[in-house]
Amino acid sequence: MTALTYRPAADADLDACGQIWRAALNDYLPRVGQREMPSELGPLRRLHAHLLATDPERFWVAERRGRIVAFTAAVERGHVWFLSMLFVEPAEQGAGLGRALLSRILPSAATERVLAVGSDSAQPISNGLYARLGMLPRMPVWLVVGRPTADWRPPPLPDGTRVEAMGRAPDGEVERDLQASLDRLDREVVGIVRPQDHAYVRRDGRLGFVYRDGPGELLGYGYAAPSGRISPIAVRDADLLGPVTGHLLTALEPPGASAIWAPGGSDGALSTLLDAGLRLEGVPILFGWSRPFADFARFVPISPALL
Repeated sequence: MTALTYRPAADADLDACGQIWRAALNDYLPRVGQREMPSELGPLRRLHAHLLATDPERFWVAERRGRIVAFTAAVERGHVWFLSMLFVEPAEQGAGLGRALLSRILPSAATERVLAVGSDSAQPISNGLYARLGMLPRMPVWLVVGRPTADWRPPPLPDGTRVEAMGRAPDGEVERDLQASLDRLDREVVGIVRPQDHAYVRRDGRLGFVYRDGPGELLGYGYAAPSGRISPIAVRDADLLGPVTGHLLTALEPPGASAIWAPGGSDGALSTLLDAGLRLEGVPILFGWSRPFADFARFVPISPALL
């Protein structure tokens, strides 16, 4: 068999990476009773373009005869290294290709990085690989979908809470003081700052909301898209996670279902969503990490591929 070659990815590779992602998932999803992934990959390509733009040295592909057969991508935000993607074409699986790709982007063992990943719970081989690298599976992350029942009312925000929509420029940026406040809250709750990821979700069409107390101090933030996607969310007090999730669920009326990836540790978000009548769909993702870094009782990530 022709030898494999490995190289950093380029923008011209992203469509091929999307097709590998879809083929790898569709190779096993029907066998575990799940629907195949759709052929529309526009949102995935935008995510891949963001990963490539922010972390080009951590986005690699493997080729055979000039054709891409696998890829991996990770992001580094502060002291957290997060594996976003590792997908191998079905015909190429089982030969150590994934491990070979990972070896090109993993940080040195001498660094003090937290290693983290979101991986499908229906993939024990992948989960075993990540666990051996220190990313032990620790928390399920559920896809929760649907719309509130007609008689449901969201849990109230604390008296005096002000809700403000984030203004933004076309490139997704917000005014400097607001971004500094978001960074302070992210550092406290998630353990990192990630202004580039806030800009990405705004460019991708999600509307941002901030929640302030009477004097104007930031209590939390959250995003909701007209399409129904909700996340990320971060709050200063865990008791706020449910009310903020409820507000985001009702702030916009999508044409179909709302959808949010809710970690098992985000009690306020999960309980609010289920009380509203939404349902758990599919098999959960497993979040794994080498050591704790975020307070998931106050935090809902962007997706399984991006904190």
